[in-house]
Amino acid sequence: MICVRCLNSTASKVAEAPDGSRAWEIYYCSHCNYSWRSSEEACVVNIDERDPRFQLNDVDLDNLFVHNTIPPLDKPVE
Repeated sequence: MICVRCLNSTASKVAEAPDGSRAWEIYYCSHCNYSWRSSEEACVVNIDERDPRFQLNDVDLDNLFVHNTIPPLDKPVE
């Protein structure tokens, strides 16, 4: 299944409505870690209607985030 965010074929269904009604399903992309419900608005689940500013296709995800280091904690006062 194609991810609505990164457009890779790395998405799959991970959950569905427990009553079996198929009222909603949850999908998850293992490439970009995005998840969404099938019951979301069209601007979320329909690739053609998504705002292009929220797309991550052709983005190097490994270099997307800058992780800040946590400074060392001061020694406790005795």
